[in-house]
Amino acid sequence: MSAEDAPRVPLEATELTDPPKLLAKLGTDRPIHKVSMPDGMPAWLVTGYREARRALSDPRLARSDKVADPTLKPYLALYNDDFFRHSMVFNDRPDHTRMKKLVSQAFTPRYMENLRPRVQEITDRLLAAVAAAGTAEVVEDLAIPLPNEVICEWFGVPMSDRAEFREYCGIVTGLGEVTDQNDIFQAGRWFDDYLTKLIAQRKETAGEDMISAILSGQEGNATLSDIELRSNIFLMLIGSVETAVNMIANGILALLRNPEQLAKLRANPDLVPKAIEEILRVDPPVVTVTYHFAKAEVTIGDVTVQPGEHVAISLTATNYDARDFPEPGKFDLERQTPHLAFSHGIHFCLGAPLARLEGEIFFKSLLAKFSDIQLAIPESSLGWKPSYFVHRLNELPIRLTETSAAAAA
Repeated sequence: MSAEDAPRVPLEATELTDPPKLLAKLGTDRPIHKVSMPDGMPAWLVTGYREARRALSDPRLARSDKVADPTLKPYLALYNDDFFRHSMVFNDRPDHTRMKKLVSQAFTPRYMENLRPRVQEITDRLLAAVAAAGTAEVVEDLAIPLPNEVICEWFGVPMSDRAEFREYCGIVTGLGEVTDQNDIFQAGRWFDDYLTKLIAQRKETAGEDMISAILSGQEGNATLSDIELRSNIFLMLIGSVETAVNMIANGILALLRNPEQLAKLRANPDLVPKAIEEILRVDPPVVTVTYHFAKAEVTIGDVTVQPGEHVAISLTATNYDARDFPEPGKFDLERQTPHLAFSHGIHFCLGAPLARLEGEIFFKSLLAKFSDIQLAIPESSLGWKPSYFVHRLNELPIRLTETSAAAAA
């Protein structure tokens, strides 16, 4: 039976975050599968690495819903929201290029290096706090505070607003206990209103923050409308936080699951950048990239996707493609093939350089400060938030033993 004639396979969120389970259900004989996403949306799900790279770079697959089949409209509520739809993630060239040109200045190598000392300071303070206790709940004590504080400082979000900022971040990424469309739209309204006020303040009194820098780039040559500016600043804020939170928590768990690789890393801290890439491969912060619509016939594997059909990319499954990642379930610091955890093509994650910087500083500092790290509860007790877009642990309790040098300092 051809893939086109095969029945549609219904998927659950827990399957999309678990690549061995997903591939066991769908099979590995084809790189693309006819599925229903957990919300019921029909899709062609790409699980092959090479096919995904090509699809993510194919201009015939659009992010705009203008070419989507009308039967898909009930699943595309975000496109009907004026705030969300003006972000570059929902746009194609040339609008995407215009938006990205301005906001990408936030993630240049120079800006990243300027952030390094402050990221180190925040990391050292957070690690010192958990060292005093000898225990930590990684998600709440380390993984969330680090990127939240970095991005909020960088974009000039006042300390008094950060708790609310964090709450609404969780809703938009589908991490709240109840995350229906009304919750998401309400969160969008909060961000829109909040950024309207914050941008107005920066226009009146510029600071050293990134919003002021972006506004300066707009002077005399406004390339973004006001709502495009707000929507894309929102995208940078939320994307930078979510990526790093999951990378840190999932990364610690990955290292605890692979003590021989952890020992190798302790013996040679220069391998930390490679460890970051392998952490991102085996457990990417974002697991599924949805909302690609065929503008014309597109052949992916043995399937001809028809105009208007929906294509989704499983970043977890593509990073487990045994054709390109031998023994994909093995955590291996020596892998050479680049993963797709940050996507590919024009929608490659803008916040990737910041996530890598935070990961490098955090894991080098963690391993230098603590000689022993252990799970404080059985691994079988761990759970993840219900989402098929991101993969976040509910909690990760650990016990920590300081190195003698760190304890004496």
